[in-house]
Formats: sequence, C-alpha cells, structure tokens
Amino acid sequence: MTLTRADAEFLTIASVGPAMTAAGMDGVTVDGTNADLNGPLGRALHDLGHAVASFVLVTDADMALVAVAETGEFLDRLTYYTLEAILGNLDDVDLTVGPRSEKLSQLAAQIERRAKRLRDAWGIGMAMVTAAVITTDIAEHD
Repeated sequence: MTLTRADAEFLTIASVGPAMTAAGMDGVTVDGTNADLNGPLGRALHDLGHAVASFVLVTDADMALVAVAETGEFLDRLTYYTLEAILGNLDDVDLTVGPRSEKLSQLAAQIERRAKRLRDAWGIGMAMVTAAVITTDIAEHD
C-alpha cells in the first residue's frame, strides 16, 4: 500500500497538530492540501534520497517514492521537520508581572526534547564521518 500525502498529513496532525495550532500553523487540515507541511514533507523525502518535483507542493506522486520499509523512518523524519517548523514559529516567552508568572516557553522546551529524541534516533542532521589511513612503505637513502 502506498502512503498518500493525506495519510502523512493525518498521522502528523494527530501527533503534533495542537502544537502547530499554538504556533499559528494549520494544525487541522488533513486532506492532502496542508501548505504548512510542504517543507517538512519535502525534506523528509529528500533525506531518504527521493527527489521531489517541488518542495512547494509535494504530491501523491512524490509520496509514492516511499517504500514500505521506509515508512516508519519517513514519518519520524516528517514529524521532526514539522517540529522544527513549529519551533521556528513559536515566539512565546516567559512573563512575570509582579507576583504573576506565566511560563510560556514550556511548549518550546517540550518540542525541543521531542525533536532531540527523533534526531538522535535517526541521526538527522549529523554528518557522516569517514576516516582513512594511508600507509606508505618508503625507505629513505642518503
């Protein structure tokens, strides 16, 4: 079964929709037209080595590139990039006025912890480290 864009949106909104709404993003549309998920969808596909026709409008044809074995990783990467987008839109700060205090940055801290777990699980954003050793067998003479 091929994962459709609407499927991916539904699963993402079910997971992080309220946080998207709190950040001023569309946290409810799940019919395959949620513009706030274009970037995260495109980046998740790109991470798996798939070329999308347009990062501005990811289509079901682009989604068909995701193999069944890649679905779990794709959805986790989609969630990660959606969390990144949410963090970029959150601008709430802690407020203290006299004895009253509001910790509005708690949502951002919670999202950062969740994003870190996904980043650590899949190595998102980590560079590949490659090492090599060159051995030469040269004898020096006078």
